[in-house]
Amino acid sequence: MALRSILRQDPDVIMVGEIRDAETAKVAVQSALTGHLVLSTLHTNDSVSAVVRLVDMGIEPYKVAASVIGVISQRLVRKVCSKCQTAYYPSAEMLKSAGCSPDSTKRFVRGEGCRSCHDTGFSGRIGIYEVFTVDETARKLISQEHDTDALRTYLRSMAYRTLLDEGVRQAEECVTSFDEVLRVACLD
Repeated sequence: MALRSILRQDPDVIMVGEIRDAETAKVAVQSALTGHLVLSTLHTNDSVSAVVRLVDMGIEPYKVAASVIGVISQRLVRKVCSKCQTAYYPSAEMLKSAGCSPDSTKRFVRGEGCRSCHDTGFSGRIGIYEVFTVDETARKLISQEHDTDALRTYLRSMAYRTLLDEGVRQAEECVTSFDEVLRVACLD
């Protein structure tokens, strides 16, 4: 395997394109445990699910807890076209589905469609991010094999912002539409 050959050169930083299988996961975690900074991608729905994915690949929870220092999850949302944007007020049910207070006076924007955006209502994209920094309490929760709900509950108490939270913030700032946020970031 190429990753094992690279490790013989004793690099400080190792970049793994994607962790797809158990063998790559084991070598990446072992490298992190021996002092290397390992950067990689892993396909999950959100940043907290990366822990579950690594455990599902056969990595012991205590090794995941000891080796992971942070996870960033990202999604791209389409930006509302500035030339055809109009105000609208989502229904109380839509607001509730995103965890917002059902305030019927909350104003959002969406694109009507114009020549500039090829009648899509959108022009360009912007990233929304969720950053999970593993602290000592999170390490304990991971190593004790708690489910992700316990970890999410702890992170919420620490003002952790999810993809949905960040998407709603972008919609409130009239960068994207509320519908687009629900399409991309609502994982339930």
